[in-house]
Amino acid sequence: MKVCMFVYNNFLNDTRVLKEARSLIACGYEVAVIALSSRATKALEERDGIKVIRIKLPIHYRLFYSMLDMFTGIKSGLIGLVSKGKDTIHSGNTDTSFNINEGERGVLSRKSYAMKINPSVANPFKKRMMWLLITIHKLLSFVDFYFRSYSVAVKYSADIYHANDLNTLPVAWLVARRCSAKLVYDSHELYVEKNKLTSSNFIGKFLLSKVEAFLIRRTDAVMTVNESIADELSQRYLIKTPAVIMNAPSRSNGVIESNVNLLRDALGIKPDYYMLLYLGFLTFNRGIEKMIQSLEYLPKCHLVLMGYGTDWYKKQLRELILKKGAESRVSFFGPVPSDEVIKYAAGADLGVAPIENACLSYYYCSPNKVFEYINAGLAVVASDFPELKRVINKHEIGCTFNPDEPRDIARAVEYIFEDPERWRRMKQNTIAASNCYNWENESEKFLSLYKTIS
Repeated sequence: MKVCMFVYNNFLNDTRVLKEARSLIACGYEVAVIALSSRATKALEERDGIKVIRIKLPIHYRLFYSMLDMFTGIKSGLIGLVSKGKDTIHSGNTDTSFNINEGERGVLSRKSYAMKINPSVANPFKKRMMWLLITIHKLLSFVDFYFRSYSVAVKYSADIYHANDLNTLPVAWLVARRCSAKLVYDSHELYVEKNKLTSSNFIGKFLLSKVEAFLIRRTDAVMTVNESIADELSQRYLIKTPAVIMNAPSRSNGVIESNVNLLRDALGIKPDYYMLLYLGFLTFNRGIEKMIQSLEYLPKCHLVLMGYGTDWYKKQLRELILKKGAESRVSFFGPVPSDEVIKYAAGADLGVAPIENACLSYYYCSPNKVFEYINAGLAVVASDFPELKRVINKHEIGCTFNPDEPRDIARAVEYIFEDPERWRRMKQNTIAASNCYNWENESEKFLSLYKTIS
């Protein structure tokens, strides 16, 4: 039986889709993934038995950046930013893997920054033109991807078409109808409620909601990453509660004990300092700024930011670090290949996930970094959000905090370290938690869902 998956990224670092495809291959399915092309990728390749077909970006995608420079005055090599395809530090959904969407966020970040440093950019005409350029560019990108991927997918003639996120659901639905095939929708997040740098676009949000409402009722199976999002989709669109397939990593392979000081030694962190680890993409609304500010109240802690971020954003973080006088207690590290994450992470004392309540999708998130902390045997402190509380409290592996308050972040960290026996017990509890949250368990649920429609 043939399965065709759609992803709106270059499929270098989207490990949720990779894990799903590998599971299907192991179960005897033939799998193709239609993705976006980038400088770091091949148009056609086979990866772990998966046929990968990448759609070339249209010329307007390249022209867009030079046009944007006309209105911002920024000559920053944005084409390279978008098409870069490095290994990321964490496996996750497409809002955290470095892909086309993160590139667009980089554009918006620079737009925001330009308005601060270049007053002319903030005039109404230029602001309107920049908004128009970005809107037209995104629309043309989607339309072009739909047209190109439609013909490729029809030619592949799969039995099941699998849309990853709302941005690929329209084309997957059209192809499934044309080929009289089954349709699976995997909602990696609340796409309609995604994080944005700019103020909400009510019309755009309304239209996206209508598109999702129409298409989600015409699928053969719907799945998502946690219970909160499953309940929200069910209530919002009056559908059967989607299956929950958590984005958990595979079980660790016994690398923890032998590499316990790897990260500390690599960075030269003092042995009497507690090492706090932030794992994942370095970008806005992940709470990194508040985490840095909390160090004012944590004099014996050293924060490690481990992952990939744009040079522009890291520069902003470094300026904040200098302003707070914390340059000797914050280190940047990585990125490292995803299969080496656990052995480095295991050297930390505590994992932190200070996600901000920037949108409903973030509020309901269950970031993969938390499962990776668990796999590395780390106690965890995280934002006081439903899914994070569910995991942390169920297994007693840490505590939560108000991500808007640096003092409260510091309180949570102090709570872990002030009682060595409690800290030891929390770390011990991660063993049971890792036996619960792993891809081996989630894969069984995923394959069972597929069997119901095969």
